[in-house]
Amino acid sequence: MATSPEEYADFQAHILNSVKHYRDIQKKEGDVSPIAECLIRLEGHEVIDFSSQYGSESSISYVAYNLAGKACVFPSYGDYTQACVFRTYGPWWNIAPSGRIKYRGTPSEFASEDFIEISFAEYLYPVRIEVYETYNPGAIVRILACDRAGGTDADKGQITWVTLWRGQPKPCKQRPRIFAPHLKKINFATNLIRLELNHHHLDYYTELDGIKLIGTKTPPCSDFYIHQPVLSVDDADPDITFEFCERDEGFRKGDHQQETSQDNQSIITNNQENLSSEVQLSNSMAYVFIDAEESSFFTLLPKEIVHLILSYLDLQDLCRLAQTCSHMKAHCYDPYLYTDLNLQPFWTQVSSSSMLLMIPKCLRIQRLNLSWLGKGGHMFLAHLITFFENCCQELGTLELCCCNFVDSSVLKSVASICCNLLDLNLLGCTNIDDFSCLRILSLPKLRKLNLYRTKIDYSSLMAVIRSSPDLEHLNIGSCQLLNSYINAILMELGSFCKKLKSLDLWRMKALSDEGLDYLYNNCHELQELDVGWCVELKSDKDCYLNLAKNCKNLRKLFLTANRTVRDVDLRAIALNCPFMEQLDILGTREVTKDAIVHVLETCKNLIFLDVSFCLGISPSDVCSWRASYPHVSIKKSFQNISIT
Repeated sequence: MATSPEEYADFQAHILNSVKHYRDIQKKEGDVSPIAECLIRLEGHEVIDFSSQYGSESSISYVAYNLAGKACVFPSYGDYTQACVFRTYGPWWNIAPSGRIKYRGTPSEFASEDFIEISFAEYLYPVRIEVYETYNPGAIVRILACDRAGGTDADKGQITWVTLWRGQPKPCKQRPRIFAPHLKKINFATNLIRLELNHHHLDYYTELDGIKLIGTKTPPCSDFYIHQPVLSVDDADPDITFEFCERDEGFRKGDHQQETSQDNQSIITNNQENLSSEVQLSNSMAYVFIDAEESSFFTLLPKEIVHLILSYLDLQDLCRLAQTCSHMKAHCYDPYLYTDLNLQPFWTQVSSSSMLLMIPKCLRIQRLNLSWLGKGGHMFLAHLITFFENCCQELGTLELCCCNFVDSSVLKSVASICCNLLDLNLLGCTNIDDFSCLRILSLPKLRKLNLYRTKIDYSSLMAVIRSSPDLEHLNIGSCQLLNSYINAILMELGSFCKKLKSLDLWRMKALSDEGLDYLYNNCHELQELDVGWCVELKSDKDCYLNLAKNCKNLRKLFLTANRTVRDVDLRAIALNCPFMEQLDILGTREVTKDAIVHVLETCKNLIFLDVSFCLGISPSDVCSWRASYPHVSIKKSFQNISIT
């Protein structure tokens, strides 16, 4: 981030040079990324599924669906409403009071936080995939292709997904680019591509303008893969080319591992009795076979020490180790190693039938993450009920983010069997059409509930609120069916959930100062509040001022696009909220530099401040503040870095 006018000018110059580079190629070649005549290039046809989006469900601004169709922003660089934008970036959401605890045993190579799936009009053997990044590039960490035509096995309940490319999160230079890494060669044509993203290292929201699939109708020769440029549009920039060559080289070195990854990960799901004989491991793996009858040092270790050592292994490694000998198998099948079970990294392999085989390991499970499952293997209700009944009656945390198999029947089973849940995450479960089971089957111990982008109705949510007096964290952002009732919902929260610590009301447009009044007068333990894009809130009713006075424990407050925030509101926050860490006032028209400086001086715990599109704040002001307050990450988005 620029901390001086000179740095900011240099930053702009680099962007403009990249834009000019693309324009020159377009004039010379007729396209910003020319390809061979024998190849076919297709634009994204339709967005099939996605995990989150910045825009609202009824808008065309900042929504996931903008990834389909012709790229309309590129090669301009900046914050444009026509782009595909996801909901979060950086570490800020994870370190907030509502942040989620990482699961033990998660594979280190799994970095994905978001995904988007897009279809194309024709089936092609992929030679190249181009993603047009127009703001804060570098979020893509994995590209997969689905074999929709020939890779589905109804008997085994498997759907074939193959990783074409994988990389670790890595900061990139701020400039427009076409991300086009070398792809792994596959033996099938596809018309469905999935991008997985990690935003943790990003300075601001990433924006994707379009995606193109380049390939052939018949299997191409290997030369097509060998001679594809690493980054077609930045060949003039040796730094960027080297950066991507380095990434690509790491992927090519791991080709053997990629080719065998499906076999390796299938270890998780194979029958326990035949595990050793059925699973084919990678030739690169080292095996240590131990005779349990021999007096080896390892067999003499106390069980507690062995358990401690094994607790550092992920699920895949535990399954591998279990094959070395009967002694290790007994240790690796200890249910206490699986109290924290994260199956999300294995979404391409896991089906409900494979979960049945894991029941003996999961008898002590406390936290279970099934997010994203259902895309790589069928999830049958009968199997899920059996698993829940055997393993989940004392379950504390259940995460089902973006699971297409989660419908009203699955929800009913969860509510009836997992009645001791403390934490239920249904983020993006858009296939639940009926939440009425929650009116009958209560979750009285519930402390955390995420309903982002679900179709929950007012009556069902009221039943949850009234039966969950210990509720501390609630996310109902982008729940369209609740918008008309949002003020009544806040009245109920104020009456029944006085322990509330975090509340996400993202894009609840009907929220008024009356509704906010119920909240801050009753929920004094509130630490986190997101009222971004709640456009009916008016600061002239003193709602923000009273919020600060009544909720002195606030650590995160997002007032995104609440245009009427005033200096008096910021001064009230600085005076009354000494623990404030994150403050977003994007789009405010009325605040002045003096009020922002007062917040920076007074809020000693502040680490995040977004002043993007605040009319009275210039880039030079932000550069100066960044230099004076280096412990605060100060954000100011921009548009129109372009050449006409």
